[in-house]
Amino acid sequence: MSLHIIHPRTDGSSRATALRAVRRGELLTLRPGVFLRRAEWDQAPPWSRHLAMTAAAGLQRPARIFCRQTALVLYGVPLLGLTREVHARASSDSRAGVSGGPGPRGLIPVRTVRPPVPRTGNADCFRGLFREQVRVGGGWLPVPDVRLDGGGEVRVQVEPLPLVLMDTVPRLGTQEAVVILDAVLGGRSVLGRLDRDALAEAQQWLWSSRARAAWERALGFADPRSESPGESRSRVLIDELGFAPPQLQTVLRLPDGGTARLDFEWMREGVVGEFDGRIKFTEASRLSQTSPGEVYWAQVRREEAIRDTGRRLVRWEWDDLNRPR
Repeated sequence: MSLHIIHPRTDGSSRATALRAVRRGELLTLRPGVFLRRAEWDQAPPWSRHLAMTAAAGLQRPARIFCRQTALVLYGVPLLGLTREVHARASSDSRAGVSGGPGPRGLIPVRTVRPPVPRTGNADCFRGLFREQVRVGGGWLPVPDVRLDGGGEVRVQVEPLPLVLMDTVPRLGTQEAVVILDAVLGGRSVLGRLDRDALAEAQQWLWSSRARAAWERALGFADPRSESPGESRSRVLIDELGFAPPQLQTVLRLPDGGTARLDFEWMREGVVGEFDGRIKFTEASRLSQTSPGEVYWAQVRREEAIRDTGRRLVRWEWDDLNRPR
C-alpha cells in the first residue's frame, strides 16, 4: 500500500486548503509544506511512516542528501530494525542536529550529521573531498511505497552506496552489520551486486582505528551466499555461541534422485540447519501458485528425504534468533 503525499509546491494544490484540512484534523503536517492524510498515517506500519517522513524531508528541501540507515533503506538494503530518525547529511557543521521530533502522532525527526572525517589530516580538506565524492557519485532514487497525491513518484538525493556503508556499518552491532554487507555483496540492493573492490576504494573514510576494526571484522565475516537477513543473523549467532562455521547453500542429492539446497550444513557431523522465516512459506506459495498448506507439506516431505540420507536436521525461526540459547 502506497502513502500519498500532498505537496502544494509540486502538485499545484492549494496550501491554504491543506492548512484548513490540518485544522479540521483531516491532514497531518509531516514537514512544513508537506502533508499526508491522517487516516493513511494512522493505518501505516512503522516502516511506511519512515519512508513517508523521508519523502517529506526531501520535498521540503530538494537539496537535502540522505545518508546512513535512511540511505540504505532507499537503496533497498535490508535492516534488522528501523531507525527512529531520518538521516541526512549536514551541509555544514553548524547545520548538524535534529529538527522536528516525535509528537502525538509519532512523527519522526530528521537528524543531519557531519561527514565522517578521519582523525589524521586536515578536517576541512577531508570534508571538502567527501562532499565532492558525494556530488560525483551520488544520485536520485525513488522513495518506495510513497507517491505524490497526483500519482507521481517522489525522488530524493542519496550518497553513493560505498560511502553510505563506510559511514554506517562501523556504528552498528555485528548482527546488523553482517546482514547489510551480506545483502550488498549478494546483490540484494537496487544497484545489484557490489564487489569488495568497490568497497575498498571507500575505506579512506573510516574515521578511527575503532571504526576500521569494526568494518574489517564485519566485512571479513560477510558472505554473499547468505540469502536473507535471517540466514545472515543466524551465522553471527552460530559463531557467537561457539559452534563451528557451517557450509552455506550446499546441494544434497536425495534418495529419490532429486536435490535439496541447504541453508547450512555441518558435513563432518552430518547436521543440516534450516532457517524458516514466515516469508519463506508465503513467498513460495505466491510464486508456485499453491496454498500455504501445500507448501508446508512439501517442506515436510523434503525434510523426510533429507533425514533419509542419514543426516540430522535442525530448524529454527525468528523467535529462536531472539532467544538463541
